[in-house]
Amino acid sequence: IIPPSVPVLIYAYISGESIGRLFLGGLIPGLMIGVFMLLLTVIVSYHNKYPTAHVPRTTREKTILAGRAAPALIMPVFVVGAVVLGLATATESAGLGVLYAFFVGLVLIRELELKAIPKLLRDAIQTSATVMIIIALSKLYVWILALERVPQSLAMFVSGLELPVFVILFAVVLIILVIGTFVDVSPAILLLTPVFLPAMKLLGVNGTQFGVILITGLAMGLVTPPVGMCLNVCSAISKVRIGAIFKAALPFLLANLITLILVTYIPAFSLWLPALIMD
Repeated sequence: IIPPSVPVLIYAYISGESIGRLFLGGLIPGLMIGVFMLLLTVIVSYHNKYPTAHVPRTTREKTILAGRAAPALIMPVFVVGAVVLGLATATESAGLGVLYAFFVGLVLIRELELKAIPKLLRDAIQTSATVMIIIALSKLYVWILALERVPQSLAMFVSGLELPVFVILFAVVLIILVIGTFVDVSPAILLLTPVFLPAMKLLGVNGTQFGVILITGLAMGLVTPPVGMCLNVCSAISKVRIGAIFKAALPFLLANLITLILVTYIPAFSLWLPALIMD
């Protein structure tokens, strides 16, 4: 959700929406989820009486740690800023981000070793190939939808319903949550965007807002069974059963759910920042 985000890039490609606006639109909701989760962490920690430890730091140590972290923390601003300010396309900013990360890791932090670069390149190629194959096959799916006029038919059906917009939005969000439970984020974006976006625009929902709604809703599917990619990864690392991890993760899903409700029914959460900076 927080830029730079691969799901945002995929949604932008399918929907034709501005990548810069989508990056900015996802910033506030992403930070909201982070703040809510921090609060929940404090509440859960106090409730379960987890042990605490005070680690004293001198001003000099704090300055050194802040200076060491600053280059990595600046990177998203560097990448997103190039797109938002019109200095580079999304592809060009990604390239700039890679060069910047290479410089930081090799020269500033000095934790990147030249012998590790071939493996990093191989991993990057595999990740990119997976996404590109999905996108390539999605073109056939979109073509079939267009041929059968599914988006137009759905838009006309939705517009013909004598229901308040908030009820229709509730139904769409519910479908997003159900699909996200069984389908991974990237395929789900390719599956749902061409179907629902025309209907949402007909109801007056901005394309940027719908993108944020879609990605925020699908993100919840990463921690819900039966697919739950994050659950599987955590289970493999911690050797804890998926059911136990999911039970412990339930309070944190509340942070996503609250944010999802807010971005669905209050457009300003996803549209105010893009309008402020880009209009």
